[in-house]
Amino acid sequence: MRVALREAKKTEMPLVERLTVETGWKSISEAQRTMLNREEWSKHMVKVFEKLSGRENSEIWIAEDEQHGFVGYLFVGESGDMMTGLSFGFIYDIFVEEKFRGMGIGRLLLEKAEEYCRRKGYSRIALMVSAANESAIRLYTRAGFKPEQMYMAKELK
Repeated sequence: MRVALREAKKTEMPLVERLTVETGWKSISEAQRTMLNREEWSKHMVKVFEKLSGRENSEIWIAEDEQHGFVGYLFVGESGDMMTGLSFGFIYDIFVEEKFRGMGIGRLLLEKAEEYCRRKGYSRIALMVSAANESAIRLYTRAGFKPEQMYMAKELK
């Protein structure tokens, strides 16, 4: 299957926003989900999405098939390291429709993210991934991403 990447249109932002909220919810641990009101959390995530997607240095790319059908997206922008003060490219979200996974679309979207970073002059790119998302971790590892820090948590009773 041939896939083309193009910048998202304003009319596609509600779809990307909805999927970003869904993928965000799935990335939260079960223990944390039990402490959250999903509706309130979703409103919070919509505000985060609107803030990040409204930045001048953020881009959203749509992956589509030959019939211009939606197959996935990339949401990329800038972040900063509080320890070094350096800016770098950051993948806020990457999504491929389940029926299209394993077809190289995730790799194509990662390549677009790297292209964005080079164009913006960043020397590195980063992302966060749930430790439970094994297929995404495999994709990122094959693309050259390496763990740098580990986020650890303990539920207090």
